[in-house]
Amino acid sequence: MNKNKIQTYNDLIEEKNRLEQLLSVQKGEISGSWVEMKKEFQPVNNIIGFFSKLTTRDKTNPLLNMGIDVAGDLLLRKIILAKTGWATRLVIPFLLKNYSSNVIAEKGKSVFQKVKHWFNTSKNGKSASMTEEL
Repeated sequence: MNKNKIQTYNDLIEEKNRLEQLLSVQKGEISGSWVEMKKEFQPVNNIIGFFSKLTTRDKTNPLLNMGIDVAGDLLLRKIILAKTGWATRLVIPFLLKNYSSNVIAEKGKSVFQKVKHWFNTSKNGKSASMTEEL
């Protein structure tokens, strides 16, 4: 706080301006610290994201999940894990189905966006760059 006493209106305005400048400097320091903390905790966020993909299933595409279930049952339980214990046959397919549904859903979104972009850029069988040249 300012050691001088505020005696006039101008002193009050000067003190207000000083405090507003101090506030903006402190806000900048806090936002800089926040960005640094986010960078430091990025590995932790990646690990949490990985485990959340293992434990939860992407429910945006039920047809995709059904296909993953069928493939998981056929390949994992009946062929690959046929001679393992019951706990392994229960846990590993569960984790792999959840993870694969999340990964395939993410890849599918990017593939869908590429196809959508391709259709949006083509006009009358010609690409947009060809029509711009004409």
